[in-house]
Amino acid sequence: MNRLKLLAFFAFITTIATAQDDDPIFTDRPNVTDAVSIIAPGTFQVELGYYNTKADYGIEDATFITAPNISVKYGLLDWLELRVLTNYGIAKFDDGTFSRKDNGLTPITFSPKFALLDQKGIIPKMALATSLTFPDIGEPAFQAQELNYGFRLLLEYGFGKFSWTNSIGTDWPKGMQQVWSYTTVGGYAFTDKLGAFVEFYGAFNNESDHYNTDMGVTYLLTNNLQVDAIFGTNIDGQSTRSFGFGVAWKTNCKK
Repeated sequence: MNRLKLLAFFAFITTIATAQDDDPIFTDRPNVTDAVSIIAPGTFQVELGYYNTKADYGIEDATFITAPNISVKYGLLDWLELRVLTNYGIAKFDDGTFSRKDNGLTPITFSPKFALLDQKGIIPKMALATSLTFPDIGEPAFQAQELNYGFRLLLEYGFGKFSWTNSIGTDWPKGMQQVWSYTTVGGYAFTDKLGAFVEFYGAFNNESDHYNTDMGVTYLLTNNLQVDAIFGTNIDGQSTRSFGFGVAWKTNCKK
């Protein structure tokens, strides 16, 4: 029976690897900046990953893990992509004398993305990613107490194998200060399958600001299947290190 299960598993993986759409997969992961392009109508896509961040706050050490972080997408129209995002989160805190661990499902975010413009001269390709994060869902330590909504305006220039993508946006968490976020990332396609990127991103409000950077690679196993890896750190004086890896798969339900 175990051999039959193993054969069935490898048959399933082989089917995924060999079934091809015409266009290669593109994803929002593993970096912070979302893709500007919209997946084709009828496309169902799943993006999964592991991300680990270790921070030294001086008086205590903290570890934040998402395993997995999940994004499920569906292309509804040429200009509309529907996304549902969540994570299984683990948070660990240790000050040398006391330690605490919280783990469980994080809030669920519904995030439609709208295509706005194609690149034309100095006008970049544009899209708008919106988000609604629902309260009272998941592990109490991670729950949003009120509905949180926001947006990210995405802008991209393509120059052959090089792309330059930016985003700016904000969230309105009820009962908390409004937070503005920004990103900028340069990507380069070394081959049709192998790409790399370097990214800078941050967030700010009236009380504080944070600056971070990361870099990583993506690799197409097939047009339908991508793997990736990322390493990041902060550049605002804190001691934070992060790394992650993941996989994304798509299929077109209309083909």
